[in-house]
Amino acid sequence: MPPAGKLKNTGSGMLAGAFFTSAAQASKILVGFCILKLIAFYLGADGLGKLGHFMSLVSIAVLLAGGGISHGVIKYVAEFKNNRFKLDRLFSTSVIYAAGFCVVSLLLLGVFSERISAFVFGEAEYYWVILLLAFSQLIFAFNILFSGFFNGLGKLKVNAIVQVVSNVLALPVIWWLIYAFNLPGAAIAMLAIFSLPVIISLVFLRGLPLVRMLQWRKFDMRLAKNFSRFGLMLLVSAVMFPVVEIVIRESLITQVGYSEAGIWQGSIKLSSAYIGFFSVFLASYFMPMISAIQDKALITANVVKFMLLVMAVFFIGGSVLYFGRHFFIPLLLSSEFHSLEHFIIFQLVGDFFKVAAYVVGFVAVAKAATKLYILSEVVQALLFVGLTFSVGRDVGGVHGVMYSYMLAYIIFFVISIVGFVYWARR
Repeated sequence: MPPAGKLKNTGSGMLAGAFFTSAAQASKILVGFCILKLIAFYLGADGLGKLGHFMSLVSIAVLLAGGGISHGVIKYVAEFKNNRFKLDRLFSTSVIYAAGFCVVSLLLLGVFSERISAFVFGEAEYYWVILLLAFSQLIFAFNILFSGFFNGLGKLKVNAIVQVVSNVLALPVIWWLIYAFNLPGAAIAMLAIFSLPVIISLVFLRGLPLVRMLQWRKFDMRLAKNFSRFGLMLLVSAVMFPVVEIVIRESLITQVGYSEAGIWQGSIKLSSAYIGFFSVFLASYFMPMISAIQDKALITANVVKFMLLVMAVFFIGGSVLYFGRHFFIPLLLSSEFHSLEHFIIFQLVGDFFKVAAYVVGFVAVAKAATKLYILSEVVQALLFVGLTFSVGRDVGGVHGVMYSYMLAYIIFFVISIVGFVYWARR
């Protein structure tokens, strides 16, 4: 048994980690709700439906910026934080790896900007927005590296300050963009949210000899190969669900029009806002901790503890949202989304089981179990799409999609628990 002092320090560290993560994510959720409210107010459900594909594209770009190495950086910084030699190699390798991926992404987005615009917005004239996204992903990659290194070093306070300040600064910017430029302004506002943290990050990096620290001879091919494994995991994660969203959204648009697709888009944006809190907390605190543990019994104990924690927190928050849905939905979106009040229970139940399954999923990330992680992402996608186009079609419209979502994540949670128990007992 660890000494009482160590238990006390672990508990206080967990509370501190939860506090700073909560502060950062709360500010992100606030801005997310604000942009959602502004789009719903100025553009309506129809406008939100038209922006749905671009929201999915931005989600993919943010996750994959720099080759999707965010979880890899956090993991290896946590492991190497007491070894300056390895940290230097990690810094050079991660920057060079990320820069190479960014250049390739920039070229691809630039070359196919008109075609992407035609698919995302329904017309090629917004190709310049895609070009802005192409350059913005360079900034996204910088933010990922900054956040990854500071989270891995346990400096959650620094990361929280960057997130909170940048999100506060973003509020007037996104309001002006949407108010002044409508649909294209809303698209630019989404890029601004993820770009502004770079300004605050530079304050904390002033005086550091970053250029001198970056050396090609310190590039570590073994680390780069490991990053590619994390990149592959995030690639599947980043592409799988947004692509599923696009497929289902296209089906809704065909069946019931842009307005109903916008109602569903409102629900998934609300969902992603509060689920983001759990994802960031688990990635910033839970994953580095599990990464350093080799004893399966201890890993199992932490999985149970964190799963009960996230389930309890989600149950309380979800209950408040559900019982106050007649107040919160018009407040966070607009009165045009009142039909969502009848279906949000299915989204909340699905999210409850999804968040609980996240705890098991981050064990796979921490242990770099690439095949297992990819399999879990594919299973989630197949369950959701399969149920939507079978059970969901029978129920019909947004109701059918959200009902299918709930069923998919109840089944996936059960599969995750069975899989984890099998792994733990091997």
